[in-house]
Amino acid sequence: MNGAATRRGNALGQGRQPPGSVHIGPNGKALVEGYRKDVLSGFETDKPRYNPLNTERPESSPLVDLKDPIQVHLLTETALSDSKGYEILSQEEVDEIKKQIQSLTMRIEQARTNLAIQSKYRDAAISMAKLYSPSKPEGKRRSLLGNRMSDSAKEAEMEKQASERRCEELATELFTLEKRLMEPQRQLLQHTAGILQMTHRASAKKSGQLAAGQPMPNGIPGSPESLYTYTNARNSLEVSNDDVDFDDRSLYLPLEKMNGQASRPRKNTIEIPVKSPIREQTNQLREEMERLKEENARLKAAEQRAGAEAEALRNQNTGQEDIISETEKRLAVLNNRLREVIIAFNPAKNAGFSNPMGAAGSGETLDSQLEYLENALVTANKEQGSLAAGISKDIETAAQTAAQAAERELAQAEGRVEGLIGQLQDLFSQSNIGVQLPPEPTEDTLSGQLDYVENALRSVGLELERTTELSSSAIATKQNSEQVEAVLAGLWDIIQTGLAEAQEQKATRRKMRAEKGLEPDEEDIEMDEPIDLSEPYSLQGFSAKVQWLFTQATNLKEQKGVLQRQIKQQRELNNKSGSEKDQELKMKMDELAKLQVLLEASKRAALDSEERLAQALSDLDTLQRTNAANDSASTRAIQEQLNERTAQLAALEASYQEAQMSFQSTQEQITDAEAAAAALQKNVEDRDDEIDRMNMMVIELKTEVAIAKAELDGAYGSRKQRAAEAAALSKSSETAELTAQVAKLKEELASTLREFEEMTKESVAAERERLELEGKLDDAMAAQARLEAEMNGVRARLEAEIGRLQEQLDAERLKVPPSPAGGMGAGPRAGASMLSEQFRATMKEERKKFQEELRVIFVPHHDCAGVAMLIIVISSGGTSQTQTT
Repeated sequence: MNGAATRRGNALGQGRQPPGSVHIGPNGKALVEGYRKDVLSGFETDKPRYNPLNTERPESSPLVDLKDPIQVHLLTETALSDSKGYEILSQEEVDEIKKQIQSLTMRIEQARTNLAIQSKYRDAAISMAKLYSPSKPEGKRRSLLGNRMSDSAKEAEMEKQASERRCEELATELFTLEKRLMEPQRQLLQHTAGILQMTHRASAKKSGQLAAGQPMPNGIPGSPESLYTYTNARNSLEVSNDDVDFDDRSLYLPLEKMNGQASRPRKNTIEIPVKSPIREQTNQLREEMERLKEENARLKAAEQRAGAEAEALRNQNTGQEDIISETEKRLAVLNNRLREVIIAFNPAKNAGFSNPMGAAGSGETLDSQLEYLENALVTANKEQGSLAAGISKDIETAAQTAAQAAERELAQAEGRVEGLIGQLQDLFSQSNIGVQLPPEPTEDTLSGQLDYVENALRSVGLELERTTELSSSAIATKQNSEQVEAVLAGLWDIIQTGLAEAQEQKATRRKMRAEKGLEPDEEDIEMDEPIDLSEPYSLQGFSAKVQWLFTQATNLKEQKGVLQRQIKQQRELNNKSGSEKDQELKMKMDELAKLQVLLEASKRAALDSEERLAQALSDLDTLQRTNAANDSASTRAIQEQLNERTAQLAALEASYQEAQMSFQSTQEQITDAEAAAAALQKNVEDRDDEIDRMNMMVIELKTEVAIAKAELDGAYGSRKQRAAEAAALSKSSETAELTAQVAKLKEELASTLREFEEMTKESVAAERERLELEGKLDDAMAAQARLEAEMNGVRARLEAEIGRLQEQLDAERLKVPPSPAGGMGAGPRAGASMLSEQFRATMKEERKKFQEELRVIFVPHHDCAGVAMLIIVISSGGTSQTQTT
């Protein structure tokens, strides 16, 4: 009668998607992005619409007015028309669809919970990958952690990719389940609408029963009563009696008309035939029995479902307790490791740091463990900040000490130069050479003193030229010539003796290296030039030796410029602030100290050479006066003066030996300072490594805390699941206890999430600060490279200037002085000119070799030992000359 039999054969198969059909849906990434807002909101459904005007049905659209009969009529008519072809199912099919909907709903809720938990895992993995990945893709930078973080970065990247794949799989599964749920829901809703449309009863008043005086305007009923004047399309029975019939028109009638409407007699459209009372009672009893059977079956099924749900809740409660116990144990392990990290920061101060409570296994110490973790993280951050401040303070103190030492060395150098200038002034006053007075002491004392030395050398050169001119005019006298030749021959013997001693020192050094089993020194091999010690005296050879001595003095000007630039750079470094310049300052101070030592040695060598040259010029001047006067008494006076000059040279040689010893002691002090600096640098590197290790441990602890929090989220479930569990356990005695425990765990989870967010922010800030420090370190290294390039350029210019000055000096020294005797001696001058040209070519070759030796000495690592050895060899030659004299 209800038409259900005609639709029973369709069962649940109609309208479903075949199992073997191919479905093409969106990819996993698009689904994850689509579910992002739902995950953040906890998959909360949208709030139903609310219309306060509809008091009887407030859950309705704000645009509909249920008190308006015309709107209700139109909506009802549309619903009846749309639901004509809807499928009607049997009771068994309806129950099966409801079970299917319930099963799919539970699976969807579980999938949503898993997706929310996995999303938190994914966010944590992304944060860890960002911590390990560099933030400056425009350039390559060496990290403080070095290559040790490469493996961790790869692991973090793999974990992030795995979490993203898991999220995509869960999103795809959730999308499929929701799509599967839509089909049974649609069938159930269509069945409900079809039943309501079929059983909707028409009004007793039909269109044909209208009064003759009430025609319908335009063929359309004028009131909502017309809704009930037509039969439905399913031809349902329109039976109406006093017991079961309900006049829907009463919903649209005023209250004062309700009584009249109720008292009005009703007439059935189809008259019901008279039935036997016994048959009617039998049918009623049969229907009641069927209803009781169905009710009994439903009660049994409900009892079974309740038992299964209670068992599932017990199992879930047991699993939650296990998870809580495991989380408590892991927190205890994390707290112990964090305590070790804090003690490692400062063992003397933090040795008495309190121990964390042990894991009870029942969740009782979970609050204390979380509180201890929070306090320990705060203490670790403080210790890390204090350690960084201590390291910066130590570096700054070392830089200040180095700067003060450099200032002291510079003051000592100025004092020594001033003393040498005084000695030079005494020699000039005794030799009657007109030279201006030394400069007054000012801020730029060293620069003025070096300028004074340069002017003095220029005056000595002029005096030498004058002496040469005077000596050329007195060559005619044979006796005087023999005396000059004897003096020059004596000087030649002094030079040859010095070269012989230098060769003996080289041979001794080679022998010592051979005895130790070492290879011969490349520097000695390159500098080992053949020297003819038996070479007879000649004017050209003597001039070459004197020029070689004079080249040592020309180094003073270039050394002065280098020292001025180093002092300027040192002052600029002293004005800079910040830890990024500490390393650069330290290196510059070391280089400045080395250059100061080189400058002092060069000054001593240059002054020694100048003194010997001045002595030679003085001797020549004395001889010229002797030749001009031809007086034996003057000759004896000159000889006495020569002896006095020799004594002065001996005294100067003794002072040179003392300076040499001072140089060696200074070199030892520099070596000790370099060793101390290396130890300090190693200490700083060890502390940096320790800080990196502590940072790695903190990152690991933060990661484990994030995982523990995610496991807590997975253990306690979503808000809907907790509400469902609370509703299911409302009939048991454990409801109150579980509710309190859930609330407590919820608060703990919220606090843990807040702590994790703070820890993540602190970690990101620390990583950002580390990257800034690395950038500053790169800038300092770039500045160091620029300074080294400038030093190389200065060395190149120094070598070029040395070559130019040597060429000028050779040209000046080898000029043939004009002869006052006219044409006499033209033949010897022509021969001397030819010898001078040959000597110039020889000197150019020697100068090139000397420049190559300087390039070998000034290597990029600033090998001060080679320079010091070269100065010692040169100085030893001068010492031998003086002693022989």
